[in-house]
Amino acid sequence: MDDPDSQNELERPVNVDREQRLLDAAARLIAHYGYDKTTVSDIAQEAGVSKGAVYLHWSSKEALFEALLLREIQAFTTEWLELIEADPDGGKLHAMYLHSLAVIERRPLLKALITRDKRVIGDFLRHQSAALFSRRNTMSQEFVRLMQQAGVVRADVDPKQVAYVLSCIRAGMIFVEELMTPEEIPPLEEAIAGLADFIERAFAPEGGGDSQAGKQVIRALAAALQDRWARGKLA
Repeated sequence: MDDPDSQNELERPVNVDREQRLLDAAARLIAHYGYDKTTVSDIAQEAGVSKGAVYLHWSSKEALFEALLLREIQAFTTEWLELIEADPDGGKLHAMYLHSLAVIERRPLLKALITRDKRVIGDFLRHQSAALFSRRNTMSQEFVRLMQQAGVVRADVDPKQVAYVLSCIRAGMIFVEELMTPEEIPPLEEAIAGLADFIERAFAPEGGGDSQAGKQVIRALAAALQDRWARGKLA
């Protein structure tokens, strides 16, 4: 006999509501129990659908989690862009950095991926898609060059060196808890502000540069990323 729940779910136009309910359920369970301990059956039960209905959207738990991460990244980009647009200095290096970390702090799954939180991400860390996402989210030389052209990064610095240093800073934020005791680490807000000030002093022209031109670069980058994600690609 066919599963009545599955039949009812199939009647939903394009099943957008069901897909979002499943992603919401997965987000709650994975944030609480972790990726490894959360099963497809758990997600289906939490969303109030049959297990078979899950596989109408995704071929595996890994594929479902990639869709969840894609949604998280899209939401991050939207929120980050809103903060930048609302900030007169939003197109400057220090503001970009401050706003990006502020949004990440509000998104536990995204933060767990960036910080390699094994309790939450678990086995997914070994998948190629996670590695690709991580690499694509490092500061690229091309982005630095665009920001130099916009007058936000000093023209006399090597884009390769800037990209390297900024990537090191990001990695340091990720792994600092393994190197220092909690007593040695300042509150997050203070740490972010200090790093933003360092970045501004090291790489920005006097006054921080042209914020509006920097915003234009970010808008173009966000549009390109949204186009890629619309095609279901994380990286």
